[in-house]
Amino acid sequence: MIKIERATNGWIVRHTCEDEPEDVYVFNADDGDESEAKAFAHLLQVVKNLCGPQESRYSAHRVMITIQPGDKHRSHSDNQD
Repeated sequence: MIKIERATNGWIVRHTCEDEPEDVYVFNADDGDESEAKAFAHLLQVVKNLCGPQESRYSAHRVMITIQPGDKHRSHSDNQD
């Protein structure tokens, strides 16, 4: 079982399996928006690794976790002059 908790400065993920000790992951996001995006992407990557589909570089379908600018942000490719 995976349990995700919101903390004041990020998230805590608890992973338990039968007859095994609990694994605890802490994702700290207290340095602004970029830090929060990176911490949340890392959280999603850990969840994907724990319970997501098995995949490789040769898989026909892969789940990718990326950080990209919003479509209205000045750094987005659609907003370049």
